[in-house]
Amino acid sequence: MNFLFSRLGNYIIGKVIGGVAIALVAVLAAILLIDMVEQMRTVTDIGTLEALRLTLLKTPMLVEQTLPFVVLAGAMMAITGLNRSSELVAMRAAGVSAWRFLAPSAFVGAILGLIAITALNPLGAQFYKAFEAEREDVRAGLGAEAGANGVWIRQGDPQGQVVIHADGVDSSGAVLQGATFLFFEVRDDTLRFTRRMRAERAELKRGFWQLTDLVEATPGSRPMRHANLAIPTTLDASELVNRFVTPATLSFWELPFFIREARAAGFAPTRYELRWQSLLAYPLLLAVMAGLGAAFSLQLQRLGNLAKWGAMGVGIGLFLFFYSQLAGAFAMTQTVPAVVAAWSAPLAGMFIALAIVAFLEDG
Repeated sequence: MNFLFSRLGNYIIGKVIGGVAIALVAVLAAILLIDMVEQMRTVTDIGTLEALRLTLLKTPMLVEQTLPFVVLAGAMMAITGLNRSSELVAMRAAGVSAWRFLAPSAFVGAILGLIAITALNPLGAQFYKAFEAEREDVRAGLGAEAGANGVWIRQGDPQGQVVIHADGVDSSGAVLQGATFLFFEVRDDTLRFTRRMRAERAELKRGFWQLTDLVEATPGSRPMRHANLAIPTTLDASELVNRFVTPATLSFWELPFFIREARAAGFAPTRYELRWQSLLAYPLLLAVMAGLGAAFSLQLQRLGNLAKWGAMGVGIGLFLFFYSQLAGAFAMTQTVPAVVAAWSAPLAGMFIALAIVAFLEDG
């Protein structure tokens, strides 16, 4: 710890931060270019300025997703720069251990991870929510009034269908505001309208809709008002929540409350638990990526194979990324717990980085 904040430790930290900044600028430029083209390709009749605006709304979330590779590249650039300028040789000749190069790099990664989950993630979640809304507005060609169309849901069985329209959905994804239920029954192999219900609030419970403050109307009869009414449903609550609330739109601070509410309502919030655990593991992941970047750049240039070691570092980073995606897929099928899926990749990377430094230092 004394070395970490010593003059030499601060010097290495500054180099790593500089490398990360350069890598981040390069990634931001690529994000802006690629995503702008993607927006113009997928959204028809969209101008350059509107595509740029949509891309900027999506950028914080994309930066969060690519930050592990940014940190990996930045740490490799920093330590490789010290290597090529012979500063690394001088430090090693002065008796500086390889472990002391690992600590400042991992420290920078951990601090960036904490900043990312506490500040960048909430900003990215808010901007991504606005991105999804504005993208739908542009696609519908309705500008700011697109939200007036509300949402549509259909449920049914061989005996009939129920078409549900709602003015809006609350943040939990399971409560509809201003919901209209249109009931159809199968008669003579055709669907016939039987009744209509308009409820101020409709909450999806396990196996039924709980309607509040509703008016029921049937053909040929006067409308009837009810304070509460339960309507059977075959809809799965988890599917409905997943449809209207994506994990990317919930920030680090909102996820714990959402998960508790979902469990209390009888949902299975696996996607959101995985997202929450992944965010908790994010500082460790960035520390591991920075440590890997430093570890695979410690090979002295005069010994050769520096490019080979760098390629190995990039390969390990890609392996950890695909491993985390595979583990997440297993967690979604509830094959493994979300906490195991989220933490296994950072822990595996940490052990790999420690093994590489031990090999270079003591091997």
